[in-house]
Parts: sequence; structure tokens; C-alpha cells
Amino acid sequence: MEKVLEKIAQKRQKNIETLGFGFAHQIPSKREVPLCPPRFDSVSGLMIAEIKRASPSAGIIKDISNPISLASEYLDNGAKVISVLTEQDHFNGSLQDLMDIKNTFKNATILRKDFIQYAEEIDITYRAGADMVLIIIAMFMGDIARETELKKILSACEKYALTPLIEVHNSIECEFALTLGSHLIGINSRNLRTFEIDKFKALELRSTIPKNTKVIFESGIRGGFDAYLARMCGFDGLLCGSYLVREGARKLPALIDASSKANNIHHSIYRKIFEHSSEIALIKICGITNIDDAMHCAELGVDMIGLIMVESSPRYVNDKSIKEISKAISKLYPHVIKIGVLKEDRSVFLRAKQLLKDGILDCLQLHSIDSSKPNEFAGYDLKNADFCFYPCANFASLNDYPRDSISPFVLLDSKSKQGGGSSQSIPLHALKELKDTGAELFVAGGVGVDNVEDLLALGTKMLDINSKIEKAPGKKDREKLKSIIHTIKSFDYSIQRSKPHATRSKHDPDPLEK
Repeated sequence: MEKVLEKIAQKRQKNIETLGFGFAHQIPSKREVPLCPPRFDSVSGLMIAEIKRASPSAGIIKDISNPISLASEYLDNGAKVISVLTEQDHFNGSLQDLMDIKNTFKNATILRKDFIQYAEEIDITYRAGADMVLIIIAMFMGDIARETELKKILSACEKYALTPLIEVHNSIECEFALTLGSHLIGINSRNLRTFEIDKFKALELRSTIPKNTKVIFESGIRGGFDAYLARMCGFDGLLCGSYLVREGARKLPALIDASSKANNIHHSIYRKIFEHSSEIALIKICGITNIDDAMHCAELGVDMIGLIMVESSPRYVNDKSIKEISKAISKLYPHVIKIGVLKEDRSVFLRAKQLLKDGILDCLQLHSIDSSKPNEFAGYDLKNADFCFYPCANFASLNDYPRDSISPFVLLDSKSKQGGGSSQSIPLHALKELKDTGAELFVAGGVGVDNVEDLLALGTKMLDINSKIEKAPGKKDREKLKSIIHTIKSFDYSIQRSKPHATRSKHDPDPLEK
């Protein structure tokens, strides 16, 4: 799928030359419908539902013979904006769809989603009835003439009071967009050159944008959990296309509900990971069984503690103890994330979810995930989750990595009969191979002073530490704990920053090749 964006732009350029900026459609000589800017909901955000028949990555998604009917269903199910794909050759869209929808729903907010190239197209967009218009930054960067045209496009948007949604895909584009004084940015988690989805990168990018700039999460939506995750990480809205077209407008209320629930969560591991202001790896101390160890960890500056809910574990803590530890930590160290660690047991899972709901736990660590079914746990479809969780996979080679997981990251534990807390480490060469594919590293299993610097040198984002800092199962050795935390916090992180990895070139491509 290399250079898809360039091919779309070139084909579109030829169409403009032969058909004009209106692509041979009968555009009104003046705007005949009200201008309806987007209205953000402070609880659920801005839900944008898309009319989308096809795409280069998915092919034909659905034959939408009646776009007006689909738009009506979207609006009835809570959509705040209808996005209409008007590109004809690769997405089977049409400006006529947009005009028909806006003329039918005059007070609805309509986004024209296309590969806009010229300022003259903004006049067409305005007269056709759109209230918003997508502007893809990658189409203009790296060429003075194109950047000049972009400024004309934005000036035309201001003239007509159209709201531009400035789409970015990587940090270079994001920085450029911010220099334009962009009021509304869309982060597309899909790389328009390779068409791969990378939610991790999108969530990281959000943390680099000022809080007063509204940001929309685009692409890769597969269920309510994505709406929950995006809202949790500070996105102000969601643009959802293929998922809703395939599954139907009836899925919209669940997306909106999940987005709303994220507003009630005060301590989120996702925010801690994606808004982490420094390069220092996050520290989780697992297997906490008593208040003294929990408090000592908090005093030393750990980010998370793990409370094991597996009865067969020597580090098991019952619900009563979890509540006592949580209460003590929350009172003095409310920033420390409390994580319930569990295996695939339906009754334990339901108890853990209740502890989340009651604010006793902040997140769940789910073990025993089947790499072939990475989004199922204890009979529950994680794609619909409206709570904080992440999977933990036993890892020894690339084949063990659950690449289709809905979670933005996966904790890697070593393979052992014990299934955790064995002091067995993951082979470094296996972690290096995974890192070279572009994956971020979150590592558990046999992490100790003897190997922590090697893990940090790989650019590990989070270290889950347990058995190697104990004097007995469930009893932490304070000197070992202090030593490993000092090593992590004093490590020279410029070592791993200076090493190029596949993820750098993959996610931060140069602007459009000319």
C-alpha cells in the first residue's frame, strides 16, 4: 500500500483538470442551507459517524444505495456530525451524497471528507452545504508551492466560516499543524502510506498537543473500548467509519456510552503511559500483599502496584486486603495506580470489575490471553470493554505476540510452568526482534538489578518487577527494591534514544515525496 496518498492525489488532480473543482456535479450558485458548526459534548465528546462505501485498505465495505437513510440512522442514534466521503475513485464517494444529506437534514453538521488540494474547492464545499472540511496536512508539506496553497485553503475556510479538521499522522505533521494555529486537529491512527493502524502512536501524539486544542481520534475503531480509550487519553471526539458501516448505526449508543464513562475515571494507566513527560520507564511492583510494602513502594516513587487475585499464587491477596491496601495508598499517594492481576476465571473477573467500579482498583492485568483470540477473556468480548485493562502474554518469540489485541499495549511475561513470579526472564534477543517490528516493550518476568539496564537500553516503556526483589514470596526486600528503583531512575536514557528502531522510520515518514 505504499504511496497510496500520492496516487489518490494524482488521480484527483487529473479529474479536476477534466471535470472542474465540482467534479461535474451541479453545485448551487450560493449556499442554500444553514451553517452548523460542530458542537462538542463536554461528557461524551464529538461523535462523528461516516458515510463510507469503500477504501483502498478494505476494498468494498458496503453498498450504501441510500446515504440519506444511513445518515438518518446515525442522527437518531446520537451522532453529532455526519462525515461524507466524497472522493470518487478510491472510496466510491460523491459530492451529490453530501448535498442530498445536507438538504434533507438542514440543521445537521456535515463534514466533507476528501483529499482537498486547492482553495477553490473550499468555495465549492461551502456552496454544496458542508459545515466542516477535512484538510490532510501530508498533502502539503515539503513543497513551498503546496504550503502556500494550504494557507490559501485555510484562509478560505475562515472566509466562509467552515471548520477545518486538520488531519495529521505523525509528530512532524503534528508540529507543522500547530504552527498554523489549528483549532481542530484529527489524529489518524492509520498510516496513509502503509495503511497500518497504530493506536499507540496516535495516543502518544495527543499528549504533545496543548490541552486547549480540540483533537479528534480517527480510524481503527473496532468497538466501545476504542471510544473509551480515546476519551480517556484526552481526545475530544471520535470519527468512526468502517466499523459503523459494517455493524450498523445501532452500535453508536455503545460508543457514546463508553466515551462518557471515561470521564468518570480519575486515575488511568493509559494517561500515565501516554502522557509520561519524561523518558524514564514506568515502574510497577507486582505481588504486593501488605500495606507496609505498598507504602514503601509509593514512598520510593513507583508508578503502579500489582495485587494478585489468583488464589493458587503464593502472593494472593483477598478482596478485603485489596480494599485495605487500596485505601491506605489512595489516602497518601493517590497518583499510584492499583492494578488487579488475574487469570481467566469468570467469577474472579466479575469481582475484579466490581472493585474497578467501586474505585478500589484502577486497572486489570489479564493473564492467560490466547494469542489466537486476544480480545476474549473469561467469556467477555474485550472490544466492548468500558474499563481499564491490558493483556499479559507469555512471550518467548514473535509468534507469541498477540498482534490483533484491542489494547494499545501488551505486557510480556516469560514462559514458565508457574505462569508468573518464577524469576525466569524473557530472552533479550526475542525482545530485540519484537522491538525491531515497531512494537513498544512492556516487560515482566525475571526483572532484576542484574538485567534491568539491558532492558532499559532496549527502550522498554514499563517494567513489571516482582520475585527478584523479594526475601520471600509476597515479602519485598527493601534494599533490593531501593536499588532497582534507583537504577531505573538514574539510567542514562540517551543510550536507547540514540539507537534507531523500525518504529521511528515506520511511524514518522518524511512528508509527501515529490
